[in-house]
Amino acid sequence: MSIEPRAKVAQERVLPGPAPMAPETAAQRRVVRRICARVVPEGMDVGVAELPPGGLQVWIDTPVPPAEQESWVLHHRMAREVALVGWHCEADADRLLVLGWSAACLHNRVRLLQSGLRRLADFEPTAQRAVQLDGRAPGDEPATEVVSAVCASIERRLRWPERLAELDGFERSSAMPHLQLLLAQVTGLEAKVAGACQEHLVMARVLARAVCEHYARHEDLGRAQREVLAESRRWVHASSMITGSAGARPGSTGAGRPHMGLAERRIAASVINHGVPRSTPAVTSAAVAPRAGYPGFEETEEGAR
Repeated sequence: MSIEPRAKVAQERVLPGPAPMAPETAAQRRVVRRICARVVPEGMDVGVAELPPGGLQVWIDTPVPPAEQESWVLHHRMAREVALVGWHCEADADRLLVLGWSAACLHNRVRLLQSGLRRLADFEPTAQRAVQLDGRAPGDEPATEVVSAVCASIERRLRWPERLAELDGFERSSAMPHLQLLLAQVTGLEAKVAGACQEHLVMARVLARAVCEHYARHEDLGRAQREVLAESRRWVHASSMITGSAGARPGSTGAGRPHMGLAERRIAASVINHGVPRSTPAVTSAAVAPRAGYPGFEETEEGAR
């Protein structure tokens, strides 16, 4: 009985799995999910997946699909908010496509940030809302809770802090030079807007705490609000005045003044006669005329001849 050698068994082939997602795509996916989750109603999930050619697709992920009209409205709302970051978007009733950077969308974001900076230069609305304590009474709850509630309310009204927080951890770049320049401009403006929002929140915290302290002295909320608002008028006015004069004058070619923080504005507001030109006494010609025998006068007179 002969035993034939067994044939060699070919190694089992392992099919390649899905390619790992690039880090920048994963970061973009997180940002898009945050933005879309803010737009859709509470309790509605959003699905985000990578497109094979590049980009992302977004859809409403619910057991029962919404009505066609509602789905169309939600996808277009998501497209509008995502496009405000700078991406080109296409939406229909079924899904949203998030493609690459768009120069037109980035230019629009630059204009949006510049408009936000101009609005944030006015501190008066923040001061008015801060002294109102968001409708709370300092005697009913601790002052720390009142101040925290006021700051949270101001932050919601500013809107920018929440939208900038959605971009945390996302490094934006492009291989195209003109898009990279626009992205750098957007990043710089976002940093300025974030700093301006922080100044508004600091002001709200200071004024709300001051109202609570004044109320603790005489337990008259209306009086406390009027006192704090009157005390804050000078440096709130100085904030707007300094910010308004930060740009270059129409006839000058030099750059504007550097951005001044809240501490610098308060110091400027505390200066006596801030913004009022000082009157100088009239000087007679005899007082400024050089005296005979003054060293160098003869040489100057000879040179003038």
